[in-house]
Amino acid sequence: MKMTRLVLVGMAVAGLAACDGGGVDLNVATTDNSCQGDGACQTNNTGGGGNNPCASYTVPNSDEIRQGAFDGANCIYDSNFVGETNPLLTDVTIPFISGKHIFQDSLFVGQNVDSGVAPAGGTGPTLTIAPGNTLVWQDAGDYLLVNRGSQIIANGTPSAPITLTSFTDAIQNAAGANDVQQWGGVVINGNGITNNCTDEERANNQCHVTAEGKPSNYGGNDNAESSGSLRYVVVKHSGFAVVEGDELNGITFNAVGSGTVVENVEVYSTYDDGMEFFGGAVSPRNVVILYARDDSLDYSDGYVGTIENALVIHWRTDGNRCIEGDNVGSSRTGAGVPFDLAPIATPTIRNMTCIVSGFDEANGGTHGDSEGPLVRQGGKLMLENSIVYGGYADVANGSSNECFEIDDDDNVSRTFAQNGDDFYVKDTVIACAEPAKDSLPNGDTILNWLTDTSTVGANYAFNTGNVIIDEPLAGPVRVLQSNSYFTAPAIVDAAGNTVVADASGLGAVQSGNDWTSPWAFGLRASNADEPLWFQ
Repeated sequence: MKMTRLVLVGMAVAGLAACDGGGVDLNVATTDNSCQGDGACQTNNTGGGGNNPCASYTVPNSDEIRQGAFDGANCIYDSNFVGETNPLLTDVTIPFISGKHIFQDSLFVGQNVDSGVAPAGGTGPTLTIAPGNTLVWQDAGDYLLVNRGSQIIANGTPSAPITLTSFTDAIQNAAGANDVQQWGGVVINGNGITNNCTDEERANNQCHVTAEGKPSNYGGNDNAESSGSLRYVVVKHSGFAVVEGDELNGITFNAVGSGTVVENVEVYSTYDDGMEFFGGAVSPRNVVILYARDDSLDYSDGYVGTIENALVIHWRTDGNRCIEGDNVGSSRTGAGVPFDLAPIATPTIRNMTCIVSGFDEANGGTHGDSEGPLVRQGGKLMLENSIVYGGYADVANGSSNECFEIDDDDNVSRTFAQNGDDFYVKDTVIACAEPAKDSLPNGDTILNWLTDTSTVGANYAFNTGNVIIDEPLAGPVRVLQSNSYFTAPAIVDAAGNTVVADASGLGAVQSGNDWTSPWAFGLRASNADEPLWFQ
């Protein structure tokens, strides 16, 4: 049965500007903001009425009302409102204010279940965030967690996106373009399918995989479940290690189902991965990953969703892989789990543009060299209509690391690729000084595989329409419009040949259909800390 619902009324505060550095009285949150139903709340603490526009809720099975404290510009929520040990157990709406909503503890939605039957999607409490809001976490170790059964409804608009960020960024205005680890990030635990559980465990409600971060659990038997919706949401400056050695990602999708809507969502400057998918089937569309220090899109554990329109840009001196695809993570295979454990991670990634920086870990990169897609550990990949571009990297760093790799140490993924077993690359342009690395079990190189030019008589006709440009700095080369992330109208190779006459179906963003504008942060001078490094 769904938990007690409370419809909260929010009042927009017109004309109030957000505070800049030092403008928030953090002590105000120590004020007692609870009420006992005796009428004392009717003036200032009535769930958005009176002079207090902050979110409030009634504690289930009581008359106690809890509400954020308003300092005249911002709403401040202490651990008595919500926290790691005090999750939200009823529906809550964060109403629009022109200031910021500041959280002094983690924002956990719903009760974690680590044994028995987990609540089905949509049966727990719902966190709703009004368009245009900025939610701020004061401490680096805090983050937003949506437990199984619960939902987050964060539906911004192009002109009023929802921003989730750090105190340093939103209040002190002191975050630089590549500053990270200022708060944890977003974790969503779903009831979807992960190969971290067996069929028997799923059938008997015993699938409770431990998530990254503070102990919580995910997994189930419903790849169609809904954990809510994220539309026009920007996550900034995340990736703190909330548990020693365990950095969170910008957004972590743990066995999140395809009923969850993720559209027009950005991760900007995060220490670990931009978006990571542990199983499930959630299918994001219109994604921006700007300056992830590790992998921009990372999947494993049986993930089978589709990612469509993904703009990935590495930082000038950092970033690891555009895509890192595993079926089973290295910690599990090291413990004896086979690479080909079912269900196999088999995502489709369609219309991606990845701009690598070419920077090497040996020169100071955080998690490895800046590279294109890597598939390994039994994973598969169906990549379509995409661009991996290293031309800016050659200019910036004098080198270009490999732009497509299937790990030589993994005969499972390499055999899937060799046979075209739900593993292919189609209508994709790779413009890098080192376009591909490694080889297949039959001795063909990955470059042979991408271009269907086998030296041993194999047939790779499932890879069609690919263009390889290994001299991205040659004068005639045109892949992207000059100094931009927009796909060029036509693709021209190093010899000056037009190899794709109409490139309107390639890559993530076309200048005539810029779905990143105006909401995405960091892509244009009017909404950025600094210009893109290749402009």
